[in-house]
Amino acid sequence: MIRRLLHDLGYVIAHVLFFGAHTPESVVTRLRVAYRLVGVRIVETPRVDSVERTVFLCPYRNLGATWFGEKWICHDVLDRVDDGYVTYLRRHEGIDYQRPRGCADLAYCDDSEYCYSEVSELESSR
Repeated sequence: MIRRLLHDLGYVIAHVLFFGAHTPESVVTRLRVAYRLVGVRIVETPRVDSVERTVFLCPYRNLGATWFGEKWICHDVLDRVDDGYVTYLRRHEGIDYQRPRGCADLAYCDDSEYCYSEVSELESSR
């Protein structure tokens, strides 16, 4: 139930955060502002082909780790809010937002402390 509420909260926030943002570039600009507002340190912002990528360090990685496990805030609580963003952007803007995940699968970003997210147009809207 809490996860669903967090998703719905993200969906509601997305209506305001992404109002008027119709391109991956404008969406990622607003996401980066939102990341900074909650204390996320952005490390790198490359564009790879037609994908806008944001590499960052989440300051909440170990908050609650003693009771809930490592990265609980970043990878459970905040991900549910991001899921609301994903739903909104797919449904209303034709944007594919790949919510934050660990950097281990990127060839040049193997530091496990970092995460990244990606924004691009949905394949079907091209």
